[in-house]
Amino acid sequence: MISVSYGALLITTELVIRRDRLQRHERLVMATAQAIDRTLAASGDQSRNPGTPLDEKNIIRVLNDFSATRVLVWLSRPAMNPVFPRTPSVGAFFKDPQLLEAAGVNAAGMQKPRVFTHDGQTYFTCSMPLGQGLGVLRFLEDVGVSPSSRRENVMLLLGVWLLLVLIGGLLIQQISANALRPLLGLQREMDDLSLNPSGVVGGERVLEEGQPLELKGIVHSFNGLADRLQKAWTQQQLFMRSVSHELLTPVTLIGSNARRLSRRAVDLPEHERELIHSIESESGRADRLVRNLLDLARSDSGNLMIQTSKLEPYPLLQELVKDAGSLPWGSRIQLEVLDPADPVAAVIILADAERLRQCIFNVLENAAKYSPAASPIRLGFSISSSNACIQVQDYGPGIAPEERELVFQPFYRSDQSRGQKAGSGVGLAIVRLLIEKMGGTVAVAESVESGTTIKFNLPISREIS
Repeated sequence: MISVSYGALLITTELVIRRDRLQRHERLVMATAQAIDRTLAASGDQSRNPGTPLDEKNIIRVLNDFSATRVLVWLSRPAMNPVFPRTPSVGAFFKDPQLLEAAGVNAAGMQKPRVFTHDGQTYFTCSMPLGQGLGVLRFLEDVGVSPSSRRENVMLLLGVWLLLVLIGGLLIQQISANALRPLLGLQREMDDLSLNPSGVVGGERVLEEGQPLELKGIVHSFNGLADRLQKAWTQQQLFMRSVSHELLTPVTLIGSNARRLSRRAVDLPEHERELIHSIESESGRADRLVRNLLDLARSDSGNLMIQTSKLEPYPLLQELVKDAGSLPWGSRIQLEVLDPADPVAAVIILADAERLRQCIFNVLENAAKYSPAASPIRLGFSISSSNACIQVQDYGPGIAPEERELVFQPFYRSDQSRGQKAGSGVGLAIVRLLIEKMGGTVAVAESVESGTTIKFNLPISREIS
């Protein structure tokens, strides 16, 4: 703002100076005219009386006294020739007749101060009438300032201003960078910190020593906040692992006893057998939830183990479909049949077989939960140039494009699914976690049909035995 104001000041300075000089010229004219009038009256000039001939010698003498090198004063008489001073000091004004013409050499009446340029120089001119109709005193002042020189001076000042603005900007930038360097360094230190399952944040704290005085308070507050977050996060992890371990055994016992009771309860009424099946189904769901929570806790603490080996995914899919046949929704699974001689059926990948079964089963269970009971669940297998692709397609309501990444976050559930089906929002998070640890990817694939298609990509092993 200061720089802009300075630039505007430079531009307007010329106008202010010109107006000030013109006003001074006007005051000079008025004072000189009064002085000439008083001089003529004091000299007893009879020409001041009406009808008396003008005493030009006396007028010339007075004009000589009030004219100077840069100021020409003469008497303009429209009906007669003008009277000029004859002092040598004003000789420069008569070298160019056009100068006097431009000043109105013999014009009548009073003329307000004005400025004009002639031959590269600036002049002020003005006129004041004498009493008794003796004529008009005219004034011509040589200001002596060339417009081109004046423009050059203004441009020089503007150039200096621009240079100072540039230098000032660079200095301000350097000063700001030096002032912000400690703050940026503190930002980098904070960005490098992370939460650990135990101990302090990131294994270290932001040191207060060496920090500027104005940042020490921020560092102290940040360390306190990090400690509180660390404590809460560690307690959360310990709680999740403890609860998962404590729940796993009773849930497993409930499920196994329900299955044993279901096999032996042949003579029970139908509604009681349905209750037993419900207990078995819910205990299985609870068992999977507890195991998923335990896997999340292990992953956060870096203790989730993946044991990869070479395996053929297509036979694993066939076995999984067979095992799921006993489930209420197992008959809905439709596996794409491949010819045993097809090389696709014999492709080999490096993966953890049990974890891969867990991932596919989670997605199949989700597909059964969120699609109509009579609709099929299609399970497909194919290969690309470097990946084995497993697809699970259902015919449910689908997933909105803006939620296709969010559904893989722990405990996220869309508004649509939250109001329709019970769920924890953990299954797909575990799927992505395990698949990525096996070197693959999982995502919601684009589909032209209704429903949802989840696609797994796992790298093909080149070590085929």
